[in-house]
Amino acid sequence: MRSYFQGADARLSARVLNEHGNKTLIALHGMRDHSGSFALLAEALPDYRLILPDLRGHGMSDHPGVYSMAHFSADLLALYQHYEIGQAALLGHSLGGHIVGRFAGLFPDSVSRLILVDGFGPPRAKNNRATGSQARHQADQVAALIALPRSPRRMLDLDEAVLRYQKGNPKLTEGVTRRLTLEGIKPHGEGGVVWRWDPRAQQVWATFSHEESESLLGNITASTCVITGSEGLDYWLRMHPELAGEHAYYQAELQRRLGLFNSPIKNVVLEGAGHMVHYDVPSAFGESVAAFLGDQS
Repeated sequence: MRSYFQGADARLSARVLNEHGNKTLIALHGMRDHSGSFALLAEALPDYRLILPDLRGHGMSDHPGVYSMAHFSADLLALYQHYEIGQAALLGHSLGGHIVGRFAGLFPDSVSRLILVDGFGPPRAKNNRATGSQARHQADQVAALIALPRSPRRMLDLDEAVLRYQKGNPKLTEGVTRRLTLEGIKPHGEGGVVWRWDPRAQQVWATFSHEESESLLGNITASTCVITGSEGLDYWLRMHPELAGEHAYYQAELQRRLGLFNSPIKNVVLEGAGHMVHYDVPSAFGESVAAFLGDQS
């Protein structure tokens, strides 16, 4: 069932699966994705009511043109209020992981369990503390805002969109690829189709720092599971080629971040998965989520 609610300043969409489940899990997708990406959890978690929102600028939600981390977090708080949720389990992938991690640090009593799916972002740069490095990084982010496209690239038809989706997610089955593509596109006024996500949503990366997010991890009281893929570094190499061959550093950065939690913490590494963990190994992902939520220790 799809429903709509008022977020911070936008009308947002959410689908609700397993409506009569006696517990609630809210799952947030990542950048350029949509709520259909976590529909696979319905079968793995039959006792959970699954609330799967489309983030602002994605899926069937509005494109308000404002995409700060504060707004994404406020949208999640609005979801809690709309569905009259006192406490729920939270799951987030990538951008969604940043959002639920921050939310759990700001509103710890609202989160019963927390699952971060490759949700920390890239490893901190080795020269992070070098004089001027933070200023240069922020200057690059500000300059990048000017170059953001205002609308997604137009594609000829569904078949082209499917091919593009398959290229980015080669481990998905043909049927799942087509379903996710159909849910993620809309007709273009001049013919063809475009993705439903707003490219301007990428401005969120200039509205917060990883240091700021990490400072909130110690406030989290919920037991937390961090799910990563054995091939996770490969994704970040496209944007940070300086990390080539730095597998040891990548793992050290993960362990450093895990050490920032004061709550019980578990790290699950799924073999053969990259950044898109839930797409690369969907069965193992669903089993890992179910096992963590079912573990009452």
